[in-house]
Amino acid sequence: MNITFRMLVEAALAVLLLGSLAGICFAVRRMLRRPGLETAGLFTVIAASGNAEQLEQTVMSLVWLRESGKINTRIVIADCGLTVQSRKLAELLAKDGILLCRPGEFARVLEENGWST
Repeated sequence: MNITFRMLVEAALAVLLLGSLAGICFAVRRMLRRPGLETAGLFTVIAASGNAEQLEQTVMSLVWLRESGKINTRIVIADCGLTVQSRKLAELLAKDGILLCRPGEFARVLEENGWST
């Protein structure tokens, strides 16, 4: 009976220790996050031109950062002279809060979509 009680106490202490460790890790992670990104009106504008070989990778990387909570940004693809094929790719990528526009249309497109500058 004494051994069972001791094992129960050790198990409870182990659970408390693991919970405390998890809490410390969570607190440190929150402290390391940059302040202000949750509420900042941050725009990320990708100036794409020509064949834009890295456009899809760049957009997907930004989407991953946004969805993982690393940054809170609005993504805009600026068509600065894309080829016809690259423009079609940009149109496919422009969904779920990603805008596509030409540089001269930037302010108007943001306003039409309810994004204030």
